[in-house]
This record gives sequence, structure tokens and C-alpha cells, in this order.
Amino acid sequence: MEPLRLRDGDGVLLVRLGAVGDVVRTLPCLAALRRAEPAVRLGWVVEAPSAPLLPGHPWLDETFIFPRGALGPAGLLREPSRGVEAFRVFLARVRAFRPVLSIDFQGSAKSALLGRLSGAPFRLGFDRTGAREGSFLCSNIRIRPSSARLNRVQKNLELLRPVAPFRGPLEFPFRDEEPSGKVLAFLETLGERIRIVVHAGTSVRQNHKQWPPENYAKVVASFAREGWAPVLTWGPGEEDLTRRIQELSGNCGVPTPPLDLEEMRQVIARCHLFVGGDTGPMHLAWSQGVPVVALFGSTDPSINGPLGEGHRVVAPAWEGNGSPPRRGDRAAIRQVDPGMVVKAALDSISSRKGTAAGEPGR
Repeated sequence: MEPLRLRDGDGVLLVRLGAVGDVVRTLPCLAALRRAEPAVRLGWVVEAPSAPLLPGHPWLDETFIFPRGALGPAGLLREPSRGVEAFRVFLARVRAFRPVLSIDFQGSAKSALLGRLSGAPFRLGFDRTGAREGSFLCSNIRIRPSSARLNRVQKNLELLRPVAPFRGPLEFPFRDEEPSGKVLAFLETLGERIRIVVHAGTSVRQNHKQWPPENYAKVVASFAREGWAPVLTWGPGEEDLTRRIQELSGNCGVPTPPLDLEEMRQVIARCHLFVGGDTGPMHLAWSQGVPVVALFGSTDPSINGPLGEGHRVVAPAWEGNGSPPRRGDRAAIRQVDPGMVVKAALDSISSRKGTAAGEPGR
């Protein structure tokens, strides 16, 4: 395949709308593009919940917020004209960016259509083996993933082959900001204890990843008996879950105050270990150098697991010679026993004592 030559000032539009973990796992592509093509303009189409994770200059020139709320069923039914106008304004901004190339990292019908509507003459995406919903039909440069079970970070990087072949190492260009006063005040309350993030929540759409709260409570109580500080992070709608874990654990956890996404990232980055399921916060942890104990049910840990050394994946449903679980099978995550998780955490902390065990991920 002939490489696509970009000139100084050309616009390149990254399209990755989705969830926190998906955006985190696309950040190395942004870094690779900026390193390979320092003089091009880089823009990113994203939805509002994940937008705070995107850096500004020098990594990214423009951020385009897709107006999902105004265009959703509730928004269109309530104020259809507002939704239409919001999309018109959004698309006008994207087209004013004058992209020469759009890169569809999401591989869905919506993301592919946005690339097409952007006006970019070159549209890079996965072929039918790596895309969904016929999205490959909107691309005129198509990449075949090297494996169906490729880790999502590596799959994203393969999409750059015609533009900026990845030569490593992985780089996650998060915002370079000092922790907020709220974050610093919370961390101060933990003293000198080893800080273990326990994130129990999942999105409603992905509730098949939800480990029972009574299991999290057992883990939290075990960590407290070790003299550690089990830091309970939570997001919108997860207040009741956090309260339930506290109740079942005998108030052994230390819930964070309400935090926005950037503040949650700052807390996670300053802890010694992360424990939780296949969620965005887990990807926030390992991408910042925080060791993780990742709990997997029906989602494939080869595709969605952490990269790098020092992480532990607890995925009994994927062990042995039997058939892998069907995606969405809620019974798979229940095969994870609290004892497995506690052991993995103890092993992780023990392996780091005497080295950098006392140092958080960042």
C-alpha cells in the first residue's frame, strides 16, 4: 500500500465518539500522528462525556463535540428544530476545519457517516473484517486488522499504517494539569497508607460486566484489614452502588467526593493499584502506569485487557479448553471469586515492595 503523503497545514480528523475506555485507547494514535506529522492540523470528533480527556495544544488543534443529547430520541421528540440546528452548527465547524483525511477508529455506521459528511477526500477505516454496520462502505482507504483478537490499542495503531506507521513506545497524552484542590484535599485524608482504587460501577448498557456489590464489599474489607486505603471511585448514577458496598463492608472503604472525569483520572493516577472490571476507569489506570487487577466476565481480555507489565487479569470464564463465554453473558463475571481478586492484589503489592511499591502510578 502506498503511503498517504500529508502536507504542512493539512487537516486530519480523528473520529472516536464513544466511551471513556475507547477514547483512552485511541490516544496513542493521536500521539503517533503528532510525532510523525508535527505540521499537520489534528481535530477529533468526540461526545461530551469523554471530551475532558482530550489534550489541547500541542497535541490537538480542534475538538468537535458531537451533539448526541440534542440528536437523541428524547431531544428530537422534545425540540426537533433544536436538534437539527445543533447538528448543522456542529457539521459546519467540522467542514470549516477542511480535513484532507478522516480516520474512523470507531468503525460504526454513525462514525463512518460523520467522516463522509466532513468533506474529507480521503477516508481511512477498517475493512469489513474490522468494522461494523457496513461502515467500511464509507471509507476509500481500508485496513484489514492482523487478528480478530487484537488488543484494541494495537488495532487502532494498525489503522495508521498508510499515514504514520507506529514505531513505539505507547504514549498517552493526557492533559498536563496539577490536581484540583478537591483531589489534593481528598488524598491528604488517606495519609501514608497504600491507596487501592476500587471502581465497582459499569455503564447501564454494559451491565453484564457488573460484579456483585457483596463481592466488592468482601474485597474492600480485606484491603482494610491489610491496613490499606480502599478508595471507592464512582460516577454519576453510581451513588447507591457505592453506599451498598460501604454498608456491606462495614464502612471499610473511603468513597471519593463527587468528582468530574478529569478529577477521577487525577485520583487514579496517584494510587498504587486499581481493582475493577472492564471499564473506562480501568483503562485510565493502566494507561497512566498504575498496576491493575482487572476482572473480566464475557468480554475478551485479549481485546480489552491492559497492556504492559505488572497487571493481573482475573478471567476464569476464559481459562481452560472450553468455549469462551457469549458476549453479554451475565453469569461469566460471577465466576470471579473475591479470594482470587484479593490474592492478585496482594501479589501485586508484594511484588513492588522494596522497589517502587510505595510510589503511585504517577
